[in-house]
Amino acid sequence: MEDKQNVLDKAPLSKGLLIVPSTLSLLLALLFQHYQKFFTYNLQAVKEEFQIWRLVCGRAVCLDLKDTFCSSLLIYNFRIFERRYGSRKFSSFLLGSWMLSVLFDLLLVEAVEYSFGVSINSLPSGL
Repeated sequence: MEDKQNVLDKAPLSKGLLIVPSTLSLLLALLFQHYQKFFTYNLQAVKEEFQIWRLVCGRAVCLDLKDTFCSSLLIYNFRIFERRYGSRKFSSFLLGSWMLSVLFDLLLVEAVEYSFGVSINSLPSGL
């Protein structure tokens, strides 16, 4: 008799990224709306007030349920890469991608502000 494999077996990082941020997003959207201001991805607060924690919180939790659903689908599909490359290599890839995306966010906001004079205070939060 063949043993069926669970779809999230051997993908602990994907499972954690699927459960924890999705749960936080649902709680923030449904029960704790007054705490959403702490999870906004506000680059002006990062630059001026050195609130570095906003880089992590703004990228980890979606503030909109549509974004939560879409990011959950992406994470669910990324479990294939985690199984193929291993959790350590997959997590280092995610960390590198996150650091590059934060750097590009900061550079693009500065470039838009310098070129067009438009001030961008916050960006969409979430994965």
